[in-house]
Amino acid sequence: MNGKTTIPTKTWKEEYTKLTAERKTLNQRYLALKEEVKEAEKTRKSVYSILRQEQREQPPHRKQDMKR
Repeated sequence: MNGKTTIPTKTWKEEYTKLTAERKTLNQRYLALKEEVKEAEKTRKSVYSILRQEQREQPPHRKQDMKR
C-alpha cells in the first residue's frame, strides 16, 4: 500500500463510480451497434432473396452447338 496505513476507500469509490459510468456508456454503444448489425443483416438477406428470385425468373441460357 505504498507505506500508507489506511485503506484509500475514497479513491476506490471514485474509481468505481467512473468505471460504472464508462460501462454504462459502452453498454449503450454496444446495444446501438447490435441493432445496427441486425438491420444490416436483414437488408443483406433481402438483397440475396431478390437476387435469387431474379435468377429464377430469367430464362435459361442455351449453349449453341458448334457443330451444325
